[in-house]
Amino acid sequence: MQLLINLSLAFAWTVATALSAVVADPYSAPRVTFQDLRLQQKICSHPLYCEGPILRRIQLGGVFDSDKTFIDMPTRKPVSQVVDAFNKLPANATRDDLAKFVSDNFHPAGCDIKQAELDDWTDDPPFLKGVTDPVLRGYGMALHNQWKGLARQRNTDFLCDGCETSLLPVKHTFIVGGANSTREPRYWDTYYIVLGLLKSGLNGTARGMLQNLLDLVGIYGFVPTGGRIYFTDRSEPPLLALMVKNYYEATLDLDFVARALPMLKAEHKYWDTYRSINVTYTRSGNSSLSRRQSDLFQTVTSKTTLFGPSLFQTAVQSASDESSDSEGFLRPESYSTDYSTFKTQFAAANLFSTAIPTDNLYAATEAGTAPSVQYASVQTAMAGPSLFSTSLRRRDVTMPDSNPFAAFTKNELSILGSININSTIATNLNSIMYQVEVTIANFISLLNNKTDTAECTSYRQRASERRQTLLDLSYNPSTGLFSDFHLTSGQQTDVWSVNSLWPYWAFGDSLPAESAQKAIDSISKLHKRFSGGLPNTLYNTTLNWDYPKIQPPLQHMIVQSVLGLQQNTGLTKRSSAATNGFAVSLVQNSIDAAFCNWYTTGGDVPGVLNQYEGATGGSTGMNFEFYSLGDDGDITTTTSTAGQGDYTWTNGVMVWLLGQFSSQVTTPTCPNIVLNLVRNTTVTPTLPPVVTPTPSPSSTCGRQKKCSTNCRCIVRRRGVF
Repeated sequence: MQLLINLSLAFAWTVATALSAVVADPYSAPRVTFQDLRLQQKICSHPLYCEGPILRRIQLGGVFDSDKTFIDMPTRKPVSQVVDAFNKLPANATRDDLAKFVSDNFHPAGCDIKQAELDDWTDDPPFLKGVTDPVLRGYGMALHNQWKGLARQRNTDFLCDGCETSLLPVKHTFIVGGANSTREPRYWDTYYIVLGLLKSGLNGTARGMLQNLLDLVGIYGFVPTGGRIYFTDRSEPPLLALMVKNYYEATLDLDFVARALPMLKAEHKYWDTYRSINVTYTRSGNSSLSRRQSDLFQTVTSKTTLFGPSLFQTAVQSASDESSDSEGFLRPESYSTDYSTFKTQFAAANLFSTAIPTDNLYAATEAGTAPSVQYASVQTAMAGPSLFSTSLRRRDVTMPDSNPFAAFTKNELSILGSININSTIATNLNSIMYQVEVTIANFISLLNNKTDTAECTSYRQRASERRQTLLDLSYNPSTGLFSDFHLTSGQQTDVWSVNSLWPYWAFGDSLPAESAQKAIDSISKLHKRFSGGLPNTLYNTTLNWDYPKIQPPLQHMIVQSVLGLQQNTGLTKRSSAATNGFAVSLVQNSIDAAFCNWYTTGGDVPGVLNQYEGATGGSTGMNFEFYSLGDDGDITTTTSTAGQGDYTWTNGVMVWLLGQFSSQVTTPTCPNIVLNLVRNTTVTPTLPPVVTPTPSPSSTCGRQKKCSTNCRCIVRRRGVF
């Protein structure tokens, strides 16, 4: 009955908004067929940490509040003895019996790592040299000091012969992703950590973290999601090549590039082998960056990349069977949650057309931005056209008048947002792969006296073809926006995501000027609605990667995308200057969001800024995993630190922003809060809006490589490449 009520509500919403709220969208995607090229991939089979009856009984037995606790516990005895001890437990073992078994046979979680010293530590981080505002300098120093508290190294000397740990063999000091959440290096997090470390002048620590990832590629052929064995069947957005590029630009360490390059090629080959498909469609020359008359219409086959593996077994029907001895392919670190999700899904078979395949759960881990309804599609629900009608397909950045997802439970939303990831051409992933291919090509050229070898040219051609495929399938010329492309429905996604801005970072400088301007206008429209930061999607679903939550990594990507568009030589001088001012505004708002919550949770700057009077819990300021927007689109603040810990991707992003825009940011402004400044402290006044002169009609640069006499070039720093 409740389901019928929910569907009726969704239908009513559709009828009420279909005529008034839909943004006209004349774009029609080409007809696509695809061939799945992904080789099947086995999952981790460790009898304690990855699968088997011991894992199942402990994770479903309620022994720990977190599923991650047990699988981060090293054994006290050889694995064979642990298995023998488990087999002696009665079939009806209680929670206390299971807890005693764990205590007798396992060390505490996380004792296989220990606090580490940073050999390259400096009390004078270079990113602060250009920051003059005393409040921001104090906040920046607090960010810098966090690196010491979150540095770890492997600690396994105490293990007996035959004893095991889930920690992978990482040899160098690493920064954990969060004080309360992780006990190992994480792939995606490391990108933002290294960004911050390089700005902090901790180049040796950054190099060691990169070497850890390169070593893992040498062992597994790719970088696992995290540095524990139960992550070795999944990866995350493949940013390693971009990390090495950032390191080289900061240090000019060409020897390190030479040692890293074979592993970068190996990781690219992994994604090519285990995550790629061929798509065939009719390409129109109107969408090409290099249009030729003979190319107006042609059938093309192009290789593109998806999140998630093709597993030997793709469904976990056994997970819903209490009597089954098999736990299926549930993720060990979220075992009980995945189990609950499958139970919910099978109980609601009339809602969802098919059982959720396990490879979509693994794809959700790789995508990073899950759970979210970003990947929800009309093809994934039998709620029918009433829910996923054209009223949901707003490929413009318009805030919905109502929320059709309000009819679903959180579990149902998690399923709805995960079931299609494995068959979606994600714009962010393929933009990253484009950047990887260009970076590898540039490294090959650099190591060959800046000569493009045949191998170098091959990588450039792959990048060019990938870019064109994104333009053909994921780009909407009427809005200037990219969207993910669903292979099952043969059309662009029903839910637009901020993640779809990544192409502008990757190749915004090479888009036609009109497209670049449309993109800037759309992002500006979003920014006006959400002044506190841009959410991943515009739907309030209570999921971590949907409105009203905002995440620092996405804000970093948005800033990079705007800067990428600014490089477009087809923009007028006025538009380019306005885009730079827009980027600075995004940066300031991102810093404000992090700073204000750090301040309300106890952060202070001795001699400059007194602690917030309303701060509770004895904290000295925290950098959260994500922040929340209010109804007005501005940031909200909290004094609560419950369930939070210092997240180093936030640390890294904020340090990078302060270092990159040091002379352009000012004292943060916190909503409804007056900073308790120490008397006689002088802060930097808020900068006025950017005002640029109106150029004459002849002062546009166009797309020419050199400036005409009526055009003044704007010189911008693009990095070494």
